[in-house]
Amino acid sequence: MTILELREKRAKAWEAAKAFLDSRRNEKGVLSAEDDATYTKMEQEITDLGKEIARQERQEALEAELNRPTAAPLTGKPLGGSGEEKTGRAADEYRFSFWNLMRSKNPMPQVVDALRIGVDTEGGYLVPDEYERTLVEAL
Repeated sequence: MTILELREKRAKAWEAAKAFLDSRRNEKGVLSAEDDATYTKMEQEITDLGKEIARQERQEALEAELNRPTAAPLTGKPLGGSGEEKTGRAADEYRFSFWNLMRSKNPMPQVVDALRIGVDTEGGYLVPDEYERTLVEAL
Protein backbone atom coordinates (compact mmCIF):
# COMPACT_ATOMS: atom_id res chain seq x y z
CA MET A 1 0.00 0.00 0.00
CA THR A 2 1.10 3.52 -0.64
CA ILE A 3 1.45 6.15 2.05
CA LEU A 4 -1.65 7.95 0.82
CA GLU A 5 -3.74 4.77 0.99
CA LEU A 6 -2.45 4.07 4.50
CA ARG A 7 -3.35 7.60 5.62
CA GLU A 8 -6.84 7.23 4.20
CA LYS A 9 -7.23 3.85 5.92
CA ARG A 10 -6.02 5.34 9.22
CA ALA A 11 -8.45 8.27 8.89
CA LYS A 12 -11.36 5.86 8.26
CA ALA A 13 -10.31 3.70 11.22
CA TRP A 14 -10.17 6.77 13.45
CA GLU A 15 -13.63 7.90 12.37
CA ALA A 16 -14.96 4.37 13.02
CA ALA A 17 -13.31 4.33 16.46
CA LYS A 18 -14.83 7.71 17.37
CA ALA A 19 -18.26 6.58 16.19
CA PHE A 20 -17.92 3.32 18.15
CA LEU A 21 -16.88 5.21 21.26
CA ASP A 22 -19.79 7.64 20.99
CA SER A 23 -22.35 4.87 20.37
CA ARG A 24 -21.19 2.46 23.12
CA ARG A 25 -20.96 4.78 26.12
CA ASN A 26 -23.56 4.13 28.75
CA GLU A 27 -25.46 6.73 30.79
CA LYS A 28 -22.46 7.20 33.09
CA GLY A 29 -20.18 7.96 30.08
CA VAL A 30 -18.02 4.85 30.43
CA LEU A 31 -17.55 1.72 28.31
CA SER A 32 -18.20 -1.85 29.31
CA ALA A 33 -15.19 -4.17 29.65
CA GLU A 34 -15.72 -5.89 26.30
CA ASP A 35 -16.37 -2.55 24.51
CA ASP A 36 -13.20 -1.19 26.11
CA ALA A 37 -11.23 -4.18 24.76
CA THR A 38 -12.72 -3.61 21.28
CA TYR A 39 -11.89 0.11 21.39
CA THR A 40 -8.34 -0.65 22.58
CA LYS A 41 -7.97 -3.00 19.63
CA MET A 42 -9.19 -0.26 17.25
CA GLU A 43 -6.77 2.23 18.83
CA GLN A 44 -3.92 -0.25 18.40
CA GLU A 45 -4.78 -0.62 14.70
CA ILE A 46 -4.65 3.18 14.28
CA THR A 47 -1.28 3.31 16.07
CA ASP A 48 0.08 0.49 13.92
CA LEU A 49 -1.03 2.27 10.75
CA GLY A 50 0.71 5.45 11.97
CA LYS A 51 3.94 3.51 12.59
CA GLU A 52 3.73 1.93 9.13
CA ILE A 53 3.23 5.36 7.55
CA ALA A 54 6.28 6.73 9.41
CA ARG A 55 8.32 3.67 8.38
CA GLN A 56 7.42 4.09 4.71
CA GLU A 57 8.18 7.84 4.81
CA ARG A 58 11.63 7.13 6.28
CA GLN A 59 12.17 4.46 3.64
CA GLU A 60 11.27 6.87 0.82
CA ALA A 61 13.53 9.57 2.26
CA LEU A 62 16.44 7.13 2.53
CA GLU A 63 15.78 5.83 -0.97
CA ALA A 64 15.78 9.38 -2.36
CA GLU A 65 19.02 10.17 -0.56
CA LEU A 66 20.72 7.03 -1.82
CA ASN A 67 19.54 7.65 -5.40
CA ARG A 68 20.99 11.17 -5.47
CA PRO A 69 24.13 11.49 -7.59
CA THR A 70 27.33 11.57 -5.58
CA ALA A 71 29.10 14.01 -7.88
CA ALA A 72 28.22 16.54 -10.55
CA PRO A 73 28.33 15.09 -14.08
CA LEU A 74 31.01 16.26 -16.47
CA THR A 75 29.13 18.42 -18.92
CA GLY A 76 31.85 20.79 -20.12
CA LYS A 77 33.95 20.33 -23.19
CA PRO A 78 37.38 18.81 -22.70
CA LEU A 79 40.10 21.44 -22.43
CA GLY A 80 37.34 24.05 -22.26
CA GLY A 81 38.49 25.52 -18.98
CA SER A 82 36.23 26.34 -16.10
CA GLY A 83 33.79 28.37 -18.20
CA GLU A 84 34.28 31.50 -16.11
CA GLU A 85 34.53 34.74 -18.03
CA LYS A 86 37.94 36.33 -17.65
CA THR A 87 38.29 40.05 -17.09
CA GLY A 88 41.08 42.58 -17.35
CA ARG A 89 44.35 41.53 -18.95
CA ALA A 90 43.36 37.87 -18.72
CA ALA A 91 40.39 38.39 -21.08
CA ASP A 92 40.54 36.84 -24.52
CA GLU A 93 39.52 40.14 -26.13
CA TYR A 94 42.46 41.90 -24.46
CA ARG A 95 44.94 39.24 -25.59
CA PHE A 96 43.59 39.27 -29.16
CA SER A 97 43.62 43.10 -29.34
CA PHE A 98 47.11 43.36 -27.81
CA TRP A 99 48.71 41.06 -30.37
CA ASN A 100 46.85 42.75 -33.23
CA LEU A 101 48.17 46.08 -31.95
CA MET A 102 51.70 44.68 -31.89
CA ARG A 103 51.38 43.55 -35.50
CA SER A 104 49.97 46.82 -36.90
CA LYS A 105 51.51 50.30 -37.28
CA ASN A 106 48.20 52.23 -37.00
CA PRO A 107 45.94 50.70 -34.36
CA MET A 108 42.19 50.95 -34.72
CA PRO A 109 40.27 52.74 -31.92
CA GLN A 110 38.41 49.59 -30.79
CA VAL A 111 41.79 47.92 -30.27
CA VAL A 112 42.96 50.77 -28.06
CA ASP A 113 39.69 50.67 -26.12
CA ALA A 114 40.08 46.94 -25.52
CA LEU A 115 43.59 47.51 -24.18
CA ARG A 116 42.43 50.12 -21.68
CA ILE A 117 42.24 48.67 -18.20
CA GLY A 118 39.77 50.45 -15.89
CA VAL A 119 39.30 54.21 -15.96
CA ASP A 120 41.88 56.91 -15.26
CA THR A 121 40.40 57.77 -11.88
CA GLU A 122 40.78 54.15 -10.75
CA GLY A 123 44.35 53.85 -11.94
CA GLY A 124 43.51 52.57 -15.43
CA TYR A 125 46.16 52.87 -18.08
CA LEU A 126 46.82 52.50 -21.78
CA VAL A 127 49.94 50.96 -23.24
CA PRO A 128 52.39 53.91 -23.58
CA ASP A 129 53.40 55.02 -27.11
CA GLU A 130 57.14 54.65 -26.45
CA TYR A 131 56.68 51.12 -25.16
CA GLU A 132 54.44 50.33 -28.12
CA ARG A 133 57.01 51.60 -30.62
CA THR A 134 59.81 49.60 -29.04
CA LEU A 135 57.72 46.45 -29.10
CA VAL A 136 56.66 46.97 -32.73
CA GLU A 137 60.26 47.67 -33.80
CA ALA A 138 61.45 44.59 -31.94
CA LEU A 139 59.01 42.42 -33.86
